[in-house]
Amino acid sequence: MKNAYTVVLPFRATTAISGRDRQFLPGETLLCDPAQPGETVVIEVEEFLFLTDRSTFESCCQWKNEGFVS
Repeated sequence: MKNAYTVVLPFRATTAISGRDRQFLPGETLLCDPAQPGETVVIEVEEFLFLTDRSTFESCCQWKNEGFVS
């Protein structure tokens, strides 16, 4: 199940397909399934998928308590 998160600290992530970097800034909203296994997590923003390491995600993003997205 994907949950909505707010970026609280800036970080970079790489697109899953092209490998391009994107800077995420505080205040942006993204979707992520926190139950993903492994050290890399997939995040979704505006229907694009990005990869980042779990420790970066956990330190730079905060769960938004607004329900869930399926």
